[in-house]
Amino acid sequence: MERVRVIRLLRVREGREADFVASYQGVLDRAVRFPGHLGEQLCRSVDDPTRWLLTSEWESLESVRKWRTDPDHTALVEPMNACLHDDRWTAVFKVRDMAAQ
Repeated sequence: MERVRVIRLLRVREGREADFVASYQGVLDRAVRFPGHLGEQLCRSVDDPTRWLLTSEWESLESVRKWRTDPDHTALVEPMNACLHDDRWTAVFKVRDMAAQ
């Protein structure tokens, strides 16, 4: 199985930071119990506090697809996305295990 990492670059609306973090916590609480979820990080830019980086690691691309189409995910990300500007970017990357080479 090939692990993948989801990277999201986000810009949170001014004054919505606390709402964003609270709604993200709801997403995270569900994600950690979802099959295939391996870990998650939320980071805030020191250069531009409106910019955030969200990463999650998954056992496989199939795990990510199942999570993205799960009804809980859809309902949980709605309040989080309401805190964001539209100029967000998301991509999925295969994780290379350099130690195994």
